[in-house]
Order: sequence, then structure tokens, then C-alpha cells
Amino acid sequence: MVHPEITTLAKNSETIFQIMWFAALITVLWGMLVGHSVIPRWVHQNDKIAHFFAFGALAGMAHGAWPSLNLATIWLMIVGLGLLTEGAQHLTIQHRFCWRDAVANSLGAGCVLALLHVWA
Repeated sequence: MVHPEITTLAKNSETIFQIMWFAALITVLWGMLVGHSVIPRWVHQNDKIAHFFAFGALAGMAHGAWPSLNLATIWLMIVGLGLLTEGAQHLTIQHRFCWRDAVANSLGAGCVLALLHVWA
């Protein structure tokens, strides 16, 4: 039998990860959709790296937030999210859909989830 305090702690950590995930999602969406003048220059100079780490972080936090989902499902959801956000960028004045960004998003999520699979 699992001790009730452990179950409560696990549920609390899922809730914390869910809050962190939504906060990170809002931050990533903001960063991808606002004008270039708002984003620091070093982010633009390292755009693909920023995409890689942003979507890797979203994937890692999604695993903590919803641990019952398998890693492939999380990866597919994050890849879909990346494609949607790239599509949304096309609706802005300063941004356009970029397949290289979409690949960086997918690779970032995949690398983090692969590390979680190996270490978990």
C-alpha cells in the first residue's frame, strides 16, 4: 500500500509542473509572436538554439506534469504544438513559418524526452 503522504506529494509535484508548463508555454508563445524589437538580440542570433531549448523545456515539464502519458505521446504533442506556433507566426507581420525552427523544436523535445527515458 502506498503511503497517503507520498501520493499527495506526487500529486502536488504534478500540479507544480502543470503550472510551470503553462507559464513556460505562455512565455514561449510570447517570444515567438512578438515583434523582433522586444526580444534581446542574442536570442535572434541563436534562434535555433532558443527553439531547441524552449521546446525541450516544454517536453520535460510536460512529462513531469502528466507522467501517465508515454514519451512518444508527449513528443507528438510538443511537435504538434511547435508546428501550430510556427503556423501562428505566419499570421504576424515580422515572422514567417520556418521549417528549420520546426525541426529545432522537434529535436529539442526529442532529446529531452530521450534523456528522461534513459535516466528514468
